[in-house]
Amino acid sequence: MLATGAVVWAAGFTAWALTAAAYSDGQTLLQANPEPVVRVAVALPLAASALVWVLLNAACRTNSRWARTSGIVAASLLVLFALVTGFTIGLFVLPGAVALVVAAVRTPVGAQ
Repeated sequence: MLATGAVVWAAGFTAWALTAAAYSDGQTLLQANPEPVVRVAVALPLAASALVWVLLNAACRTNSRWARTSGIVAASLLVLFALVTGFTIGLFVLPGAVALVVAAVRTPVGAQ
């Protein structure tokens, strides 16, 4: 449930970045910043969140420690991304990234 909420948060951020006026002149984030790196930075949180969700889903279905560990690593990298971009989009990415880390750590996998 927490991981699903994080993916919804990331999707909301992506939708906001694509459609909402982020600057006083009415431009969206992507209109004001046409560089390709901005497009990657906007797409990365949703892609990473979806990847973590898939990994945690696989960990639950197959009782896989590998999938859970991979989910923890991917979610932690997303937190790092949010911290590095903290003065720009990181503020919006951090809540979902932290939720993913919590979801990954709390994903139950038993002994195999």
